[in-house]
Amino acid sequence: MKKSIVIYNSRGGNTKKVATSIAEGLGAEIVNSRKIPDLQDYDLIVLGTWIIAGQLSPRGKKFFSSLDSKVKGKKAVMFISSAGPNEQPKGGNPDDPLIKETVFEQMGEILTEKGLVIAKERLAIKGAFRFFRFGPGAFEKGHPTEEELNEAKDFGTSLKKLLK
Repeated sequence: MKKSIVIYNSRGGNTKKVATSIAEGLGAEIVNSRKIPDLQDYDLIVLGTWIIAGQLSPRGKKFFSSLDSKVKGKKAVMFISSAGPNEQPKGGNPDDPLIKETVFEQMGEILTEKGLVIAKERLAIKGAFRFFRFGPGAFEKGHPTEEELNEAKDFGTSLKKLLK
């Protein structure tokens, strides 16, 4: 039987919620990035983190860079959570790439260097702004919503096809 695992890096708990929903839909194990097991026996690795200021979080970069050589040739799927509008162009210019695409590209570069085979399936979910209790983030409370968590679960279910 083919095995899958969801590994997440979460600062405020939002990415963990998304990861939990993905794992539930996929029927996969789930672990925090601080407790990564030997990945040699897994056929599909789902990796997620949060983004900050339109960039991959520093802890996310460290987490992805820490993966060992046993992931070489493994199939990987990426997901992110972000308080910002993922559909916004990175530089504010409508011709610029979207924030989420920029971050997925950053993630993909690191993971490809580790030898992972990146699947085209990706998920970007709105998270809550956690830095301050005031300011723009104060309006983003309540994310991820039940609807967004259901989207994450459906995403996990859709990933089962990658295990065949």
